[in-house]
Amino acid sequence: MEENFSKRSFKAQQHTMTFLTVYNTGVEKCRRGHTWGPGVRDHYLVHLVCRGKGTYALQGHEWQLGAGDLFFVPPGETVCYRADMEEPWEYCWVGFQGIDARTLCERAGLTADTPVRRLKDIETPRKLMTAIVQASGARLDDALRMTGCLCILFAHLVETAGGSAARPANGSLEHVQRACAYIANNYSRAIAIGDITRAVGICRSRLYRAFEEQMGVSPARYLTHFRIEQARRLLETTNLSVKTIAYSVGFEDPLYFSRRFRELVGCPPRTYAQQTLREEKRA
Repeated sequence: MEENFSKRSFKAQQHTMTFLTVYNTGVEKCRRGHTWGPGVRDHYLVHLVCRGKGTYALQGHEWQLGAGDLFFVPPGETVCYRADMEEPWEYCWVGFQGIDARTLCERAGLTADTPVRRLKDIETPRKLMTAIVQASGARLDDALRMTGCLCILFAHLVETAGGSAARPANGSLEHVQRACAYIANNYSRAIAIGDITRAVGICRSRLYRAFEEQMGVSPARYLTHFRIEQARRLLETTNLSVKTIAYSVGFEDPLYFSRRFRELVGCPPRTYAQQTLREEKRA
């Protein structure tokens, strides 16, 4: 007898917003015994079980889950989840990251110590997660719609968390927020990590630990990614030369800019601009 299973998913190639951005999303009706892991994610991930059954394992604990259960995958933790052999589950999911991601998860009652929530209302989060899937796409307006739907989902989860919601853990979030604000306002200048630490008022090692904890990347890598993202937008919306764009986003060496752009985007800036132009003509 042929099994009935299906999957629809989307994975973002560019991470547009800094406070909260969708990395991936999808819905799947799993095969019997379908398993992910043991493995580690580099971002936050939330699954909502819509039908069927399965198990979720984290930090030596295992949960038997069914329709209406929400399970949380924190970054950096080894997890494994498996569909039931008799009634394999169907779930929807959204993966995300950002400056405010950890705080939002904590306020929604989702932590490594409390990774499962049994929801009384399954339809509201299901519709919101489905809306994220339906909004998925590679354009800026798609990213904004996905993030907007994700914010509404968190509003619902925080509202219904009750006593399970945790308070923000420490002050590293504030340091990262101040650093990101400084970068957003000064990325076009030749700023270095030392300038950021002086603006935030902490030492280099403390800033590094805060970024690794909250963002999963170093301050230097975040600065480079931010500059490349601004360059990508300029290539999409202007006719400026690659050299001018390099200077505009804080790179003093256009050749170094082109090399980093290719490493992070997958093609040279000039090729990216040409591809964008062709897509606009086809639209």
